[in-house]
Amino acid sequence: MQIPQELLTKIKLLAPGSKLRKALDDIVLANFGALIVFIPEDKYNEFSSIMQAGFKLDITFSPERLYELAKMDGAIIVDENVTKILAANIHLVPDASIPTSETGTRHRTAERVAKQTGQLVIAVSKRRNVISLYFNNYKYIINDINFLITRVNQALNTLEKYRQNFDKMLFQIDILEIENRVTLIDVVEIINKGVEILKIKDEIEPYVVELGIEGKLASMQLSEIVIDVEDILYNLILDYYKEDLGDEEKAIQIIEMLKGYKERRPITTARLLGYEEIANINQLYDYHVQSRGYRLLRNIAKIPMAITHNVVRAFGNVFSLSNADYSALKEVEGIGEKRAAAIIDSINSMRNRITQK
Repeated sequence: MQIPQELLTKIKLLAPGSKLRKALDDIVLANFGALIVFIPEDKYNEFSSIMQAGFKLDITFSPERLYELAKMDGAIIVDENVTKILAANIHLVPDASIPTSETGTRHRTAERVAKQTGQLVIAVSKRRNVISLYFNNYKYIINDINFLITRVNQALNTLEKYRQNFDKMLFQIDILEIENRVTLIDVVEIINKGVEILKIKDEIEPYVVELGIEGKLASMQLSEIVIDVEDILYNLILDYYKEDLGDEEKAIQIIEMLKGYKERRPITTARLLGYEEIANINQLYDYHVQSRGYRLLRNIAKIPMAITHNVVRAFGNVFSLSNADYSALKEVEGIGEKRAAAIIDSINSMRNRITQK
């Protein structure tokens, strides 16, 4: 499941190298338990109904202070920017009717407080030495750094292989588009491969965020591998959806739907593209389709979308577009000499690569 950006932002607070992570690691090493609630300083009084006893501090945050305060019972209240420790030894009394899947007292309290307040809550297990993050209805277990490094490296190696295969499939579909020989199986296979890349990216992104400064290189590698995949998929869907999509948001919705499937079957993908009549896999091999040209114009020739629409309406498909000359292209609204040259150069470049192969 894709982790929302708001949760990734909270995970980043606990990344190795941060002051908060140093304090938490020290607490774990000392076999202390801890319950830490993060709230905006100016909203402290709004949450007073669930906070009893304890004492207010209003002191500058430091890992050493948080560590020492963890020796006491009760929760520690920190401002959401992790700049101040607002209170300590607080007894939390959230609404007991809020459902929780946790069994331990500290973790049940943490989950209920997070759900009731919508704030970040961290629970450190004294017995298991596990750091659990709660935010709204989400729970996330902070991983060991050695596990993270191994997991991220394995995933990046897998992603690189998937990307290499994806690029080979793109090259193959370039050939088929120019020669007007694309079949539906070619389309659904490349879309499914691209979606799998995005799925792996979503799965390892929290791990990369968790690594913090240790994951800077991994973050750069991840961005480089997936940089244009979503855009390519978007244009492929515009190219091959059965009817010309008037609502471009639907292309994005299709990508998200495919990412939500545990298993992406070719027939399922074909039907999402509007080919409801497909009854079996063999039909995909015999069903010939034509690209409208969005990917060529947007990803290769770098033509703005508004003008790309005009070109697609004028020529209908890549095969016709690839046989157009300067004068025919310049008749399209928004296409001048430079853009006409960019389109023809892109087509010629595709042909040259095909010939060289």
